Amino acid sequence: MISNLPDRLSALSTEALAFVARDKADAMACQWLGGTLSAAQAPQWPVAQSLALELALSMPSLIGTTAFDRLARAMKGRSPDDVAAAALLRRSRIRLARISRRVCEDLATGEKFTLLPTAFSDAIGDGVSFGLFTTIDAAHIVAPRTLVPLDDAALALARGFVRPGNLGLGNGVRCAEAIYRHIVRNGIVPPATAGSGRKPKLPFRPDENRLDALAAAWAGLGRDPNDRELAQARGFAGQDALMEVLLNVSIARNAGAPELASAYTRIAAVLMETMALRAAHGSGRGNLDAVAAAMDAAVERGTFPREGRTLFDSLRERVKLSAARPAEDTADLDRLVQRIRALRAKTVEQGCTEQEALAAAEKVAELLDRYGLNLSELDLRKQSCEGIGIETDRKRRGPIDDCMGTIAAFFDCRVWAETAEDGTLRYIFFGLPADVQASVYLHDLIALAFATETAAFQRGDFYRSADSGHRRSATNSFQLGLARGINQKLQTLRQARDVASDGSTGRALVPVKDSMIDDEMERLGFTFHRRPTARRRVLPTAYNAGKEAGERFEYRPGIEQDY
Repeated sequence: MISNLPDRLSALSTEALAFVARDKADAMACQWLGGTLSAAQAPQWPVAQSLALELALSMPSLIGTTAFDRLARAMKGRSPDDVAAAALLRRSRIRLARISRRVCEDLATGEKFTLLPTAFSDAIGDGVSFGLFTTIDAAHIVAPRTLVPLDDAALALARGFVRPGNLGLGNGVRCAEAIYRHIVRNGIVPPATAGSGRKPKLPFRPDENRLDALAAAWAGLGRDPNDRELAQARGFAGQDALMEVLLNVSIARNAGAPELASAYTRIAAVLMETMALRAAHGSGRGNLDAVAAAMDAAVERGTFPREGRTLFDSLRERVKLSAARPAEDTADLDRLVQRIRALRAKTVEQGCTEQEALAAAEKVAELLDRYGLNLSELDLRKQSCEGIGIETDRKRRGPIDDCMGTIAAFFDCRVWAETAEDGTLRYIFFGLPADVQASVYLHDLIALAFATETAAFQRGDFYRSADSGHRRSATNSFQLGLARGINQKLQTLRQARDVASDGSTGRALVPVKDSMIDDEMERLGFTFHRRPTARRRVLPTAYNAGKEAGERFEYRPGIEQDY
């Protein structure tokens, strides 16, 4: 029998810290605190640093060895008891355990042991604990390192890692990382003692966390949120905020704070409705199917409670989209939209030059203005805004992107850029149905014109005489000039339409359109930031050639019959 075994294991586990990469442990602690450079000044830093070192003891290196393995190899010349104790430490496991009067029950395997006393187990007392345990034999176990008590939310995270059939934790290291991150961010909270009347402290920081502040305000409303308060909630819409809110529902319920749980639930419903509406309007962000998949993965990893996933499904059933088109007669609008769609399909098949594209833009604008002549303000306001997403399959901006704002403005729409899940750019055209269809149509025409005119430029003398190192720059310069010329031509056409707006062109209701779009975007909680445009160097000859080509751009294919 190894003499004074529990204390010897504790002492050797402290020695094993010498084999831990402290910089990696500190980086992990910093990540738990948000990854900022000021993490080391945070009040939670000592706890984060300590728990990161505890976890680092069990984390295998790239070749699969742990700090305990390296300690055991360094035992040459030590006493037989130290060598034997180091061998036991190599078998240590991270466990989820319930301790009661020296009985330690592993909640993931169902095993029961007699817990030998150490300073760490004495400090924790009875309750559900998490940490490193070393089995001595089939009946006895020791806690050689720090144990942490688990609150209800942390216990839910841990249970997400338990494999069915008492097969233990699926990944003890990942489970520990999830638990320790939760503890660092929310505080070490002992579980409520049955019958004691004590409730766990809420991880609730309204002075620091805007979502917590919103939940606190809604919990004290005593009424339904008004439009301003709903708009404030919509501004948070997104996967990370939704998952945080759903987790906080579980925590507030378990802590006996029903008003706060109800406020978080209401916020979650608003976020989900907003995200569903955005997806219906063409946005690729916040798709609820993608959120559900991310939530399932988090539950599998043990970083999100199953209770939150169930609440997500329940709320999703209650989400009702309010963007459906009114039941009034929309035959004329439907006919115009279908015609623009058909023209778009035909154009994509046959291709076009820049002159044809601009001529077509002018003709579609004429159709839209003629349609507007037959509308009253009341008729216009019966329409619902919609959005259509354009995939670029590019991760970087290109010269054609300079045309997006001009295209949208030409047809009284809005446009913004998003980054898709795979890192590619996509654009959303947003406005009234026919205007959005026309914007997409014009975008496709300009994209075809870019391809046609670029191919013609590359067959020309300037490009062919350039050395290979300058050809890419020549093409880019040509396309920048092409975009500039197209933009100028479209802006001139739009100004002419507005000047001619004397009641005979259907442009009188443009201010009404603008207000409708602004109201809908506010309802969807959209906020945007303009990126500064970098200065770009061009080859003057290629740029001017592109600009001249753009100024010739017209917009005519397939639109000869009157609407």
